[in-house]
Amino acid sequence: MFFILHILLMAAAASGLMAGISAAMFFRRNKNWLNFHKTVNVLSFAGMATGIIMAFLYVADSGGRHIQGFHHIAGLTAFASSFITLMIGYRQFKAENKQAFRATHRWLGRFSLLSVLTAVILGLMLINLF
Repeated sequence: MFFILHILLMAAAASGLMAGISAAMFFRRNKNWLNFHKTVNVLSFAGMATGIIMAFLYVADSGGRHIQGFHHIAGLTAFASSFITLMIGYRQFKAENKQAFRATHRWLGRFSLLSVLTAVILGLMLINLF
């Protein structure tokens, strides 16, 4: 059960991140793009956090070892970079050097998405679906 929840939550989180980033990249002319971007990415991060909890519960329940492969490392990297991106994103509105924060937020967001997609591909390879 934990395994299925992990897959569903992480798929929803990856899809949400792609939607949030797409809003920032392609829908800036829409007046509500920023609210959509923030909401979807916060919900995606919450889904990612819950998905990681499900993974830990699954591994603990099955008697396996935690963080033993590339998928696990890529997933934790994606989680950490997503958290930092989220924090920088909120901080950029009150920062003195907005341009630097904005550039860091954009580049770290791209890295986060790349990390998430890498973790997804490695996860699919782990269960022999890719």
